Amino acid sequence: RKTLFTTFILGVIIFIDDYLNVLSIGTAMKKVYDKVKVPREALAYLLDSTGSPVCVMFPFSSWAAYFGAIFFAQESVQALGAKTWMGAYIKAIPFCIYPIVALLIVILFSAGVFPKLGGMKKAYERVATTGKVYSDASKKYNMDDGEGEQDGNIFNFLVPMLVLVVVACVTGNLVVAQIICLAVTLVMYLAEKLMTFTEYWDNFVKGFADMLPIIILLIAALTFQTIANQMQMTEFFIDITQPILSAKIFPMLAFIITGILAFMIANAWGVCTLVAPVLLPLGASVGANAILIMAAILSGCAFGNHACFYCDTTVLASQGSGIDNFDHAVSQLPYVLIGAGISIIGFLVLGFVM
Repeated sequence: RKTLFTTFILGVIIFIDDYLNVLSIGTAMKKVYDKVKVPREALAYLLDSTGSPVCVMFPFSSWAAYFGAIFFAQESVQALGAKTWMGAYIKAIPFCIYPIVALLIVILFSAGVFPKLGGMKKAYERVATTGKVYSDASKKYNMDDGEGEQDGNIFNFLVPMLVLVVVACVTGNLVVAQIICLAVTLVMYLAEKLMTFTEYWDNFVKGFADMLPIIILLIAALTFQTIANQMQMTEFFIDITQPILSAKIFPMLAFIITGILAFMIANAWGVCTLVAPVLLPLGASVGANAILIMAAILSGCAFGNHACFYCDTTVLASQGSGIDNFDHAVSQLPYVLIGAGISIIGFLVLGFVM
């Protein structure tokens, strides 16, 4: 329980970005899980469940900055009275059902209250009977276990993370926070002779290269949004669907549509760029609550990011835990589906209440 709760707490603390969350905590906790004989599938599940859901719930995260800007560009959101994107985003946070439910399930799971289901139950049974913390399919990801390990200084991790969080909160600018964090890290690592400037630069370039596919996808999504606006696709969909839609069920439909698209496309940010300019005006045309629609879009994107077995965050959670991606996807699927089911019911109820 202590190991699981520690993972959860770290997941909440490192709320700036889901990539940073998954990779850093996975690296820090892998050996701890092995030592106390907790299956790596549990680590991967907690990493994935405190990745995008936590980022959604904090207005200072990379998710909040991106999604908030997309939402605030819509007239129905500006009509809520918020003066900034953050003000509009904060209004939606309490109604983001899927992230809230996902985090509650993690807490109950860590406490041993929530039952082990499906692949997760088999993983715990494997550890109990064989002592293996990962399956045979995951051996290839752990061939170098115990080789070339060095004792690290926890402050080399905590200080840059603290700088990143503090600067982001003070300035509200994630880019500035990341640049300052990188500069602090460079000074620390060179002073302690952990690496040369050339080694640091090589790692910097590699990290940028890892993010390049995501940047390309976002540019493509924004380009498509501009084209769609010029073609007046939003107005086209509104004219077709407005007569058959109801304001009360619209938030639930928004969650389902966004969740399915995010699952299929495996890019939550790109999906938000596509659906927000359509669903928010469409919801306004039928009288649906704009706050609920924002929350439904956020929840749908978090669900797709969490459930899709080939999504970037899911793959990173598998890599960070050192297990096969299929093992991770199957073992967490029951918990994801339970969260989705509760979210559908929740948005239906809120649609009638609000």
